[in-house]
Amino acid sequence: MDTVNKELALKLLIEKQQNQFITYEHITRETGYSERQLIRLSKELKQKDIESILTHGNTGRKPITTASDQEVSYLRKFKEPYPEITIAQFRDIFIEDVINNPQRKSEVQQYGLKPRSPSWFRQLFINEGWQSPLRKPSRTANGRTTHPVRPPRPSRGELTQIDGTPFDWFGDGRVYTLHLAVDDATTEVLAGWFMPTECTRGYARMLKLIIEKEGKPLALYSDKDSVFRSVKNGAPSQFGRICCLLHIEQIFANSPEGKGRIERYNGTAQNRLPNDIIRFGIPHDYNVLNEWFNSFYIKYLNSKFSFSPADPHDSYIEVPDDFNYSRIFRAEYPRVIFNTMFSMNNRLYSPFDENGELLVLNDRKHITVCIDIISEEMYIEYYGKRYTCYQVGERKRDKVHETEGQKQLQELLDKRRTDSSY
Repeated sequence: MDTVNKELALKLLIEKQQNQFITYEHITRETGYSERQLIRLSKELKQKDIESILTHGNTGRKPITTASDQEVSYLRKFKEPYPEITIAQFRDIFIEDVINNPQRKSEVQQYGLKPRSPSWFRQLFINEGWQSPLRKPSRTANGRTTHPVRPPRPSRGELTQIDGTPFDWFGDGRVYTLHLAVDDATTEVLAGWFMPTECTRGYARMLKLIIEKEGKPLALYSDKDSVFRSVKNGAPSQFGRICCLLHIEQIFANSPEGKGRIERYNGTAQNRLPNDIIRFGIPHDYNVLNEWFNSFYIKYLNSKFSFSPADPHDSYIEVPDDFNYSRIFRAEYPRVIFNTMFSMNNRLYSPFDENGELLVLNDRKHITVCIDIISEEMYIEYYGKRYTCYQVGERKRDKVHETEGQKQLQELLDKRRTDSSY
């Protein structure tokens, strides 16, 4: 009840002591207080005056959730290494690394640190003027999300969502693409691989890690990037050929919203991973990051964000112990031999055996050049034998120039007259 009605009820209760015609029923009609509430107020009037009753018992007192100045000061210092961090991650790191860390027990006692609630940390961010990089998803007029959420698949391995997200993970100006795989049934990260650009090698290494750890998934769900299929006619790409050999179905989404789970996890990775790199002291080396991400970090993420599948029986298909990864995880390119050489990316290569002897083939013989996606070895197979290909020269191209205006044209012509090697 509001203060006005409460004050009126107290005054009527005092009058009731002198006027027998004022009843609890009458006071209830005037104030809305029940008879039980009025009896309680009558008892309070025997011990306090109206002003004392109207004043709340906690008035003037600090809430018990209020942090001390030294606790807030500690949290300010604790946040300094993380200029861009979400409220949830900041709270996670604080509780895991400080509150639950036996080595910091003395700090917890000294500064009066407590495992505060998410709402308390949200208010702390507001009070301190700290901005969370995370933004809430857009909503429609009726309050529902813009795109309906598809129920996850029942069992692990039925559908694996894959995508590449470019980002400056170390904050040093180098943008690398994280090739990420997430199981649709549990939202658990299965594997990830960092490469300078989104490419077949990145996805192939990621897929190989999944097969080694879990087995073959039944299907991969991705966008229509040229890594997965030809942009012109939809023909299988090198990665599509690998999936075909593995009998893994490819399913393509027509929009980013169609593969919302992996898109949301890309955001989670971009928000959390840079801070955890700082937190765990990972050196600025993407080879080290690849090893740490797959050996430790995905377990850490899955402990927080994954959930149990509806069907406890996995759909992954195990591969035999003698499974030949090298024959599957390779790119194949048709080429023609001429003068014992073939061309690849404007470079000339020749095949050699293990003793360094050149393999001599007839001119204009069609061959298939293989590049091992994992080891990056280039080779051809001829009558069951493997011949490694080494660069032996470069393919000469006619020079092509572009000029902007008459001045650059004149400089180019003058250089051609004076430079004998031009």
